[in-house]
Amino acid sequence: MPPATCDPRSRRAAHPRARRPVRVGLYQRWPTLRESDHLQTYVASQPGWHIALRSSDYASGGTLKRPGLQRVLAAARSGVIDVLVVNHLYSSRKTQHLAFVLDELTSRGVRVVSATDPALDTETAHGLFHVRVLSAVAEIEQTGALADRRDRRRHDQQSADESPLAG
Repeated sequence: MPPATCDPRSRRAAHPRARRPVRVGLYQRWPTLRESDHLQTYVASQPGWHIALRSSDYASGGTLKRPGLQRVLAAARSGVIDVLVVNHLYSSRKTQHLAFVLDELTSRGVRVVSATDPALDTETAHGLFHVRVLSAVAEIEQTGALADRRDRRRHDQQSADESPLAG
């Protein structure tokens, strides 16, 4: 039998991140007391997790310029949080924004978890697949929006050229 130090489980336990508490950020858009309680209960049910940041916004999901979201992104960039817990993944109306936020968080090593949808956990294969699909949809939307704008400009130019008032 190999020595205990060769056991992968003992290496994981010796890893510094495994010993320190997991720093959790909570983020909500248009939070309700019930949803806030649900997030806190979820975090309390996870061994070793403690809340390091609470952030919320009462702002449109059509923009990334939300103070609470910016606080979360700043915390991720500075290494203040290890996990971000949300109730709903779709905290943004634009798929591009959502893909950007998820990429920004996961590239910084921040795990994103939904307290209401167990399928969304960027530490699982299924959760990462979900993120990649969202990123692909965002890219398709962006490409389609650019093509639509190009077609609209072409149409407007042709309409202006054919106008009887143009010449």
